[in-house]
Amino acid sequence: MKKILFSLLICFSLSTDFYAQIYAETQENTVTEEVLKELNRERSLLSQNLEFRIKEIDSKINNLDESIKNTNSASEKVEKLLERVKFLEQRQEEIDKNTISVYKYNYSSAVLNLASMEREIKPLNLFNTSREFYTTLDAVGNPMNYEGYQEWFGKFKEYVEEEKKDDARLEALNHMLQVTGDLAKGTPFTGMFAGSLFDGISQFINSLNRRDKKLKEQSVKMLKLTSSISQFTHDKDLIETEWEGINKNLNELKELQSTAMEENLVEILGISKNEFAQKFTNETDAKKRTQYILDISKIAENKIVEEKKTNPENWKQEYHDQMLSVQNLKIRFGMLTFRILENLNKYEKLIAKYENDPFLQAKMKNLKLKLDLVRNSFETTFNPQEYIKASNEMYIVE
Repeated sequence: MKKILFSLLICFSLSTDFYAQIYAETQENTVTEEVLKELNRERSLLSQNLEFRIKEIDSKINNLDESIKNTNSASEKVEKLLERVKFLEQRQEEIDKNTISVYKYNYSSAVLNLASMEREIKPLNLFNTSREFYTTLDAVGNPMNYEGYQEWFGKFKEYVEEEKKDDARLEALNHMLQVTGDLAKGTPFTGMFAGSLFDGISQFINSLNRRDKKLKEQSVKMLKLTSSISQFTHDKDLIETEWEGINKNLNELKELQSTAMEENLVEILGISKNEFAQKFTNETDAKKRTQYILDISKIAENKIVEEKKTNPENWKQEYHDQMLSVQNLKIRFGMLTFRILENLNKYEKLIAKYENDPFLQAKMKNLKLKLDLVRNSFETTFNPQEYIKASNEMYIVE
């Protein structure tokens, strides 16, 4: 379980590492905001200039139309019609500039979001607070962590060892105890092992006579404790099976994101992965990272202009497909973070179920504190609904 969880994407730590991570994420948000702000500023200026130029050209076209209507000279009409065509071509050029500007903004946004996803998806070790939560969660399911259990279990094992030769069920239980090894390491009390253990403890209790009243009472208590722990472990395992699906989806997203980076950075923009890693992924200076993405947006603009010249009919298609692909990746990532949050909330219900169990309630209080830290840190880092909303609105309409 812990290996699966430790490969997930969330780092929830209140230590120095956690603050460093939050600082990096804040920087990432700043870089994204600054790049998009600058690109949008350029686009807005061009749009305003476009509006002014279009009005100016339309005015000239209207004047020419009026002049053509009022002239009787055929040669003059031809001359003015040719001039009108020239203005229409200028008008189309201005519109094309706006289209390129929109595609530059949207495609640059796609590349930026794709690059940012690399830092978001990148698996982070679940150490510190998150590891403490899952360690605490596993500790609840280990009866050796409860007062008196280890000493009592030693007496129970002696009974099993002594009686196994006359009882096949105890022989089987003894075999399981040898195979599973040290119970102090957290062998889960579930399935066939749990059933065999309950039978063995019941036999042990029934074998005790009146002179062993204290041990008998203790054994009954330990049987109840073992039952609570076994059921808790069963319920916990039902929740944890979801992590396997989450981890699988995460790995799929990582592969898709890596492929998208190859297609966009290397194949379309002609940027090497090593250069990108050096100047963006591993760069700690937010200003340098911002400038690098702005430089990439200029490369993107030049590529779009070049593509439009060489492929005037279908120049938009490749960029449109890549932008749609990145947007879908972002939405899928947002849905994945939503699944993670939902699964974390299931632990809340698990804790509530056992918070009044006399054997587990103290552990549940401690576990809830750890869970609150994990969930709050997750919600601080990721807001699934906002993330999905932003993904749906990441492009401007032409």
